[in-house]
Amino acid sequence: MTIMIQAISSFVAALAFGILVKVPKNALIASGITGMVGWMINWLLTPYIPNSVGAIFLGSVGVAITSIIFARHKKMPATVFNIPGVFPLVPGILAFQTMNSFMNRQFMEGMEFMVKTFASSITIALAIVVTEIMYLLVVRIKRNYRQ
Repeated sequence: MTIMIQAISSFVAALAFGILVKVPKNALIASGITGMVGWMINWLLTPYIPNSVGAIFLGSVGVAITSIIFARHKKMPATVFNIPGVFPLVPGILAFQTMNSFMNRQFMEGMEFMVKTFASSITIALAIVVTEIMYLLVVRIKRNYRQ
């Protein structure tokens, strides 16, 4: 039952964020699916990867791959699906804990949370960029191979 709750919650979160950032209506469901894929990869791998950043990286790779697939299928830019797709992966609770620690004058704890927040955020961006570069490299190699 927990897996269904996680899947539905991540789908709704990505879908709702897609509505907020004005994703075209015909791409909203795909945006929700993209967010669900990324979150489920992250959620399922977290117990097996000692560092949560690794699971976030793989979840973001899942978002990027799913975005590329939907972008090709719907003839839209991949960012239409990437932006709402990474929303469930964004480290919001870590950012809150960072600010809460600083407000309570717990500076060392705040610095620890801040480093974790930045590491998670940078990991999301890095995973998407690396995946898209690898995709473009594969497409270029295929194109050159055919000629």
